[in-house]
Amino acid sequence: MMKKISLLKLAQKLGFDEDQIFFAMTILTGICSGLIAVFFHKIIKTISELTGTNKAFTLEAFFYGGILVAISGYLTTRFFPATSGSGIPTVRLALAVQHGNLALKNTIAKFLTSILSLSSGIPLGKEGPAISIASGLGSYFANVFHLSKKRVKALVAVGSAGGIAAGFNTPITAVVFTLEEIVGDLNAKMLGSIVISSVIAAVTASILHGNHPTLVQVSYFFGGAKELIYFAGVGVIAALLGPAWLKFTIWIRQFSKRVFKGHRLSFMMFSFVCVGFASWIAPEILGGGTNTINDTLLSSMLSWQNLGILFILKFVLTGLLYSTGISGGLFMPTLLMGAILGSALGLASNTFLGSDLNIQAFALVGMGSFFATVIRAPFTSIIMVFELTRNYEIIMPLMAANILAYAISSKLSKGSIYEQISEQDGVHLPTREDQEVLEGLIIEDAMVREVKSFNHYVKVKDALKESKEDDFSGYPILKNGKLFGMVSTQDLARAVVNGKGSEEIHLICTKNLITVYPDQNLTVAFHKIKKFHISRLPVVSRLNDKNMLGLVTPEDIVNHFGYHIQEENKEEEVRKIEESIKTLEA
Repeated sequence: MMKKISLLKLAQKLGFDEDQIFFAMTILTGICSGLIAVFFHKIIKTISELTGTNKAFTLEAFFYGGILVAISGYLTTRFFPATSGSGIPTVRLALAVQHGNLALKNTIAKFLTSILSLSSGIPLGKEGPAISIASGLGSYFANVFHLSKKRVKALVAVGSAGGIAAGFNTPITAVVFTLEEIVGDLNAKMLGSIVISSVIAAVTASILHGNHPTLVQVSYFFGGAKELIYFAGVGVIAALLGPAWLKFTIWIRQFSKRVFKGHRLSFMMFSFVCVGFASWIAPEILGGGTNTINDTLLSSMLSWQNLGILFILKFVLTGLLYSTGISGGLFMPTLLMGAILGSALGLASNTFLGSDLNIQAFALVGMGSFFATVIRAPFTSIIMVFELTRNYEIIMPLMAANILAYAISSKLSKGSIYEQISEQDGVHLPTREDQEVLEGLIIEDAMVREVKSFNHYVKVKDALKESKEDDFSGYPILKNGKLFGMVSTQDLARAVVNGKGSEEIHLICTKNLITVYPDQNLTVAFHKIKKFHISRLPVVSRLNDKNMLGLVTPEDIVNHFGYHIQEENKEEEVRKIEESIKTLEA
């Protein structure tokens, strides 16, 4: 604590306020995110080449890769459980429950365990861990300067954006993903900081690693509405296989708990051995999959049968490895599965249906569609593929297939892979459905329309006498039928004691009013009641703020929550509202 306070005071003595410190930390987080992404790429590539885990395994590769997995898994299972998986659920949970606080020791441990595990050749990606580490650094920088809780959470989001922007060289995707998946709000106030971090991280990575697109550039020209039928088919197939992969991964996790009796490290080693044997059949399954995606996009010579085999191996092994909890992400593996699936469907279509379609376009549409069904971030999936390929012609097929895939998969399976695994472990991440429940509860439905009010010319003593017959603590004051002010029973009693009982009520009422609109969310009313320490809020028209439509009180809001639950009569709605309130309070 002493360190935090001393640094904050030092910065203030130098003439910096919190906004300036936050801006400086945003830039620093962006730069560090770029450095992490480049270092991750280079060191994992170097270790993989030295140990031979980047190609079909030899006995030597089995030995070295096994050591790397064993050390990484031992650290994760014995000392740092927060380093499990991609790290994205941990970041989301920290934002929702822990005010964005991520322990520095876990951030450092995530850095080490990810390098070790991903250098072993396992088919998981670097991007998720990079997001987690960059988010942890953002949290640390904010806490070092003892910034407010709001700023801490903002710097976590800033780090997340920097991590993905540098990892993919896609700053726009980083902004959308952070808002859509990490923050869970596309209208977040921290947008400006997220954009700055994304750009700085991408520029930093470009300076150190070169401004090269992650994927090869695809030459494709949209051929009209007829092609959308074929691309829609890709979306449908992805909508079926995405949830199937989710259920497979969840089932494997449950199965491993029964078979391995909680010995997670044993399960990790077993999965690694499976990867090694599979590398003899298809070495393309090793690693995150960037090179394999590029090979898929560059070549249309592979048969759909070979692509089908490759998809099955990647499908099984990625699910197997991710279910163990070993440190590694899903971005590139998910995109690779989608690219293979799309290419296989494109080749099958050309073979059996006599079409003559661009296989590369099928691969790109498959990437976005499968990503949308697993990660459940449809906007991110569209922007990501577009930004990775820099081909505007692919936008229409992408939008059609991705939205279709997302809509169908949402009916077959609830929540993303992150949410489902967290639910299985008893951890409840905030979901979009939680937010939608709150957004559906608006002030208009809870407000009281028949309001007791006083005309502005009524005497104070008469109003006090009349108020004793009511249970209300405050009243609107109207002038010519329009809202003029508010007065409380305490104001009336105080005025009478002070000898102002014969004065007209408009002379003692409060004229600077805090109001709400009928279309606003109930949480807005809660916030204003708490912030301004008032017991009731006038509800006014947006067309004329002097036109009062009703009043809303804390009791009205609570009663409407109960009424909403009773009307819905669904246990699921009860759970969602309770979790939404907890999220709101956090």
